Amino acid sequence: MENLAIIRPLFNHRYLLLLLLLTGAIFLKGMTPSFSSDDFVHLENNIHFQNLAEASEVFIKPYGREYRPLVRLSLWLNHQMGDTALAYKLSNLFMHLLCVALLYGVMLRVGVTKTTALIAASLFAFHPIHTTSVHFILGRTDLVAAVFYLATLYCVAGWKQSPRLGQQAITLVWFVAALLSKELSITLPAMMLAILLVQRKNFALPHIVRTALSLWPYALLALIYLLARLYQWKSMDAAVAVYTDFSLRNIVTNYAEWAFALLYPFDLYVAREWQLLHTNLFIALSIMASLSAAVVAVYIWRPATARLMRSPLFWLGLFWILVTLIPMMGGNSHRWYLYLPSAGLSLMMAAAWPETSGHRRTLLNLLLAVTLLVYSGETWRQSLIWHTQSQMTERLLSEAETIELRQYPEIAIANMPFGYQSAFLFTHSAFEEALRVRYGSSPRIKVLSYMNLDVQNPVKLSRSAHEVSFTISPNAFRYFRLPNQQIFFTKPDVYPQGDMTLRIDQLDAAGRISAYSLLLPVNDVVPLYYFDGERFIRLPSTTSE
Repeated sequence: MENLAIIRPLFNHRYLLLLLLLTGAIFLKGMTPSFSSDDFVHLENNIHFQNLAEASEVFIKPYGREYRPLVRLSLWLNHQMGDTALAYKLSNLFMHLLCVALLYGVMLRVGVTKTTALIAASLFAFHPIHTTSVHFILGRTDLVAAVFYLATLYCVAGWKQSPRLGQQAITLVWFVAALLSKELSITLPAMMLAILLVQRKNFALPHIVRTALSLWPYALLALIYLLARLYQWKSMDAAVAVYTDFSLRNIVTNYAEWAFALLYPFDLYVAREWQLLHTNLFIALSIMASLSAAVVAVYIWRPATARLMRSPLFWLGLFWILVTLIPMMGGNSHRWYLYLPSAGLSLMMAAAWPETSGHRRTLLNLLLAVTLLVYSGETWRQSLIWHTQSQMTERLLSEAETIELRQYPEIAIANMPFGYQSAFLFTHSAFEEALRVRYGSSPRIKVLSYMNLDVQNPVKLSRSAHEVSFTISPNAFRYFRLPNQQIFFTKPDVYPQGDMTLRIDQLDAAGRISAYSLLLPVNDVVPLYYFDGERFIRLPSTTSE
């Protein structure tokens, strides 16, 4: 009988289990043993603890501008499972599957049927915007926060008119855990209120006020957390400046780019290429696609427009997207910020799908099937990119590739491989940190320029006495970028790089560097290497010439 008690709930939600298996299979190719990019700096600072007591220091010693102790603790726990990235990535995948299940559970608790919840959760499960969060170790920041965020809302959605003390206690635990994972969790009180209003289907002003007042402990904790973080950032103006551009233009631009990323199911790098090189055509196609989508939507939901516009769940989904992005709106429009906000699309679909019937339902089901096929295909393709990225990382960090680099106390590198297509390789100071993590030490590395890689990366080199020039044919994935991360330029210019000078010689039609030169000092200061698209090669000494 006990076995039946366990099996029955699993059987009742067997299609959810099938969805989780399919999701795992789609992401599986990216479950590789290699770290990348910012993984290394976080590994350096979070895997050295000898035991759990030492690891608990993460709760009292913030790391830089961040206070995300549960994320840091999760990295240390994964390190106990092995030295490769496999345990980390499998943990990321497990958290994504858990988020899918929790979102499904939240929808059930606010009155959505199992079939509708399954369809809506599928959009979240397969969405290609999530590949970076799952395959990039530091993408777990959003995953850990989303698990506790959704767990909190799952508990709240199960409250009756007056939740018991035990329910409040469990909810409070998840709420605090969310705050200890990422700053976006300060939006939880607002979403808790919205969930309660939708679940209880009472939108009278007195009820809204009473419900809001009942959440005062959570609002107070969020306020204390926010004030503490603002105090911490008080002396970090430069470090937090990138997140505090609250100009109307930046906010509107961010939300517009996020909306595009949520709705566009294909490669965003290729979309950017079209936007830059074929601006008028891109705008025309975008308008045509938007109008076509609007016409189809009007046809499908025209008989139910009034009901849909009155649906609390529909507005909850829209509110979800807007509110969960508020903490990030002063920064950049990074695609991984959309992990939790994208659940709003599922809520909106959960409201819209039941409002169709007959041939309109058939058409909607066909469109959903095509969308899910495109989502899963794109997610699989991006997982393959991360698989290739892993192989490249292992080769570039191998003993054979790095033994010469590691014999010097300091080196300079041009064309540092920044990423492979849409996956990261060695951003910022990651190559130096990677060498320290793998070999225990590293030379000091001055990065003169970066290069993002495609499948083929022909680099043309020309050399004179005190000048070396590099030329490529830029495309959506293959391009140079400066150490300040700038990719696009309005005109060629000159940029000092310590004892050297970087001169942009030629830009392509999109404003990307197609040729640049390094003006070298008369006497070598440090050994200079460049990446030729395949390996690191040392430039001959200028002194010897």
